[in-house]
Amino acid sequence: MQLFFKKYIYLLSLSLLSFYALGQRGTLKGKVLDREDGAFLVGVNIYNENNIGTITDLNGYYSLNLPVGKQKITFKYIGYQKIIKEVFLKENEILDLDIELSDDINQLNEMVISANKYEEKLGNVPISIAIIKPTLIENKATRDAEAIIEQVPGVQINENQASIRGGSGWSYGAGSRVLVMVDGMPMLAGDANDIKWGSIPLENISQIEILKGASSVLYGSSALNGVINIRTQYPKDKPITKINISNGFYMSGYGSRKGTSLIEGDSILDQRDDQTWWDQPRGYVQGNFTHLNKINEHNELVLGGSFMKDQGYRYGSDDQRARLNGGWKHFSKSIKGLSYGLNVNTNFNKSTVFFLWAGADSVLHALDSTMSEASTERIMIDPYISYIGENGKEHHLKTRFFRTNNINNTNQGSLSDYLFGEYQFQQKFKNNATITSGIMSSYTNVISELYGNHNSTNLAAYVQGDKNWNKITLSAGMRMEYFKIDDVQSNGKLFQKALNIPFQPVFRLGGTYHPLEYTFIRASYGQGYRFPSIAEKYISTFVGGLNIFPNQNIQPEYGWSSEIGIKQGFQINNFKGYIDLSAFVTQYTDMMEFMFGFYDSNGGDIEISQILAEIQGDLTKLSNYIGARSTNIQNANIPGFEFSIVGQGNFTENLSFSTLAGYTYINPTPINADSIYLFTFSNPNLETPDATILKYRNKHMVKIDFQLDYKKIAFGLSNRYTSVMANVDDVFITPILGNEILPDYGDYRNSRMNGDIIFDARCSFSINNNSKVSLLVNNLLNREYTNRPGNVLPPRTILWQYSLKF
Repeated sequence: MQLFFKKYIYLLSLSLLSFYALGQRGTLKGKVLDREDGAFLVGVNIYNENNIGTITDLNGYYSLNLPVGKQKITFKYIGYQKIIKEVFLKENEILDLDIELSDDINQLNEMVISANKYEEKLGNVPISIAIIKPTLIENKATRDAEAIIEQVPGVQINENQASIRGGSGWSYGAGSRVLVMVDGMPMLAGDANDIKWGSIPLENISQIEILKGASSVLYGSSALNGVINIRTQYPKDKPITKINISNGFYMSGYGSRKGTSLIEGDSILDQRDDQTWWDQPRGYVQGNFTHLNKINEHNELVLGGSFMKDQGYRYGSDDQRARLNGGWKHFSKSIKGLSYGLNVNTNFNKSTVFFLWAGADSVLHALDSTMSEASTERIMIDPYISYIGENGKEHHLKTRFFRTNNINNTNQGSLSDYLFGEYQFQQKFKNNATITSGIMSSYTNVISELYGNHNSTNLAAYVQGDKNWNKITLSAGMRMEYFKIDDVQSNGKLFQKALNIPFQPVFRLGGTYHPLEYTFIRASYGQGYRFPSIAEKYISTFVGGLNIFPNQNIQPEYGWSSEIGIKQGFQINNFKGYIDLSAFVTQYTDMMEFMFGFYDSNGGDIEISQILAEIQGDLTKLSNYIGARSTNIQNANIPGFEFSIVGQGNFTENLSFSTLAGYTYINPTPINADSIYLFTFSNPNLETPDATILKYRNKHMVKIDFQLDYKKIAFGLSNRYTSVMANVDDVFITPILGNEILPDYGDYRNSRMNGDIIFDARCSFSINNNSKVSLLVNNLLNREYTNRPGNVLPPRTILWQYSLKF
C-alpha cells in the first residue's frame, strides 16, 4: 500500500509539473525573406515538433505562441529549402527570429516558360532545354549575354550568330536559325535578322532558357534551330538596386604557335614574332545597374543601363557601347487580373570593325580595306496588355516598334523599321489540359545603301494543346505562316511537296513519361522553316578582296528535328541534380548558305565561257566575278547525341559545390552532295561525298563549369573544348589566280588541326551580404584560337569586378 501511495504521489507531481510547464509560454516572431532578392514570402509554414504552428502574413511576418523550453522550429515553403532552427524560450519572452529561405536546388522542379509559352516544370518539357541562372552570369563577370550562353553544352556563338547542335555555320553576319528573345519578344533586327548582344539587359536577367530543336510552331521563322529566351526580373516587395563595375586588361599577345605548330623531328616550324603591338596596358571598362521598385500595390518600375569602352586587342579596333532601358507595369484597380505597361530599350554602339587579318604573322592587324568605322543606334518600344481571368483564361497582347540605324564610312548604311504584334489566348482546364493559340503579324521597311530599299510582311496563326494524365504528358501543335518580301510571297510545302498555297504549315508533337519520382523520358518531333532575310536576298558589297553578291531567287529553307532523351534526377547526401542524355537528328531541305563561285554583277549564275568573252583576255577583271552568294545548296543531315549534368549542393555547412557540364557529338553531312558544292570545301570527301563534314562545324564539344563556395570565398573554373573545324571555304586556303584572299591562312590552319581548349578561372570574396569583389582570368593558358578564318579571339585577359546590391 505504501509503495502504491509513493507511485501515486510521483505521477501526480509529474503531471502537475508538466501542466505548470505547459502553462508557461513565450512568443517567437519575425519575418521570412527570399535570400536572393530579399522579398517577403507569404504563406510560409512555421511549426514545432508538436505541430503548433502558423503561416506568414501578406508582409512576410509571423508570430507564434509556444511553450517555454528548448524546441525545434521548422520553416517550410514550396519551391524553397526547408530550414529547422533550434530555439530556447523563457516564460513571457518575446524572441525575434528572421529567416532567409533559399531556392530548392532540385533543378527538375525549375519552372520554365519557353517550351510551351506557359510555366511548367523542367522535367515535364518534351524537348531539350537548358537553363542559366543569374548567379553564373554574375560570377563570370561577362560583358554581354553572348559569352555566358556559349558556356551551355551544344551551343556556339559565331560572330553574334547562335548555333545549337551544329544547326548553323558561319553566315557572314546575315540570317539566323536561332530566335533570340527577351521576355518573349524577338530581338532580331528587321534587315539582317542579326542580334546585337549588347542590347540585352544582362544586369536584370532572372533566367535564360535555351530550347534545342525546331520550334517554329510557337515561334515562327528563325526558330528553325531553336530558341534562346532571356527572362528578366520583376520587382518584389522591397526595392532592389544592383550595380556592377569591372575593368579588364589584355595581356601580352600571342607569340609563336606554341603547342599547335607542325613538328618535324626536333624542330618546330612556322615560328614568328610576338604579336603584341601595344607598349602600354590596353583593356576595357564597363558598368551596369538595375533598379527594381514595386512603387505600390498597382505600379511597378524597372530601370537599367550599361556602358562599356573597349580599347581592343587588335590594332585600330575599338568598341564603345551605352544602353538605357526601363519598364513600367500597372495593375488595374477596377478590373481584377488586368495589367498593362510599356518597356523601352535604347542602345548605342560605335566601333571600328575588324573583318580579316593581314596575315598569319600579323593576326592582330587588319588586311587592307577590311576595317570600317561603324555606329549603330537601336530603339525598342514595347506596349503590352494582359488579362488573366479566374476561370483559367488568359489574354496577352504584345507589340513592338524596333528601329535599327546602321551608319559607317563605307557607304553601307541601313535604316530598318520593324513593327511586331502578337495576340495570345490560353485556356487552362481542370483536367490538366491547356490550349495555347495566337496570331502574329510583323512588317519591316528597310532603306539601305547596302541592300537597297525593300519591305517584308509576315502573318501567322498557331494553336497547341497539352494534356497530362498522371505520369504521361502529350503536346501537339501546328502553325500557318505567310511571308512576303516586296512582291515575292511564300509558297507552302509539306514534306517537300508543293501545296500551291501562300501559307507554310508546320507541325509539332512531343511527350514525356514519368515512370519514377525523378525519372523523365521524353520524345519529340518538330518541323521548322526560315524565310531569307532582306540582307541574304539583296546584299551587294565588296570587303577585303571578297565580293558578296545578291540572290533575288533564293528560296526559304525547311527542316525538322527529332529527339529522344531521359532526365534522371539524383541526390548524393546534400548534393542534388540531374543527368540528361539525348539522341537527336536534324535535317534541312534547300539549306541556305553563302557559297563561293562565279556570278555576274546581279548575283546570277554565269558560265566560264561567258566570263572569258566579257573580260577579253584581261585576267585582272576576273576578280569581279568571284565571290560569295547566299544560295539554296544541298540538303543536310545532322545526327548526334548529348550528355549533360547539372548539380548543386552542400558538402558541409560552409562548403557548397555547383556544376554545369556536358558533351555534344554531331555528324553534320550533306545529302546527295554534287561536285560543284563539294568544290567549295577545304577538305571534301570525294570518294564518299555524303560523308563530307559541313563547313564551319565542330564534331565534338565539351563544356564544363564548376564553382566551390566556402563561407565568403568562391572559386570557379570554366572549360570549353571544340574539335577541329573539319571544313571551311576553300577560297580562304587555295589562291585564286595566284592571289590569296586570306594571306597565309592555309599554312596557319594546317598547323592547328587539333582543336582548341580554353580555360577561364575566377575567385570572389563577399565583403558582406550586399557587396562582392571578384578577380577573373579569361583564356587562362593564353591559347591562340579562332572561330572562323582570319579572326583570332582575345589573348589572356585579367579583370576585376565589384558588385553592390542594396
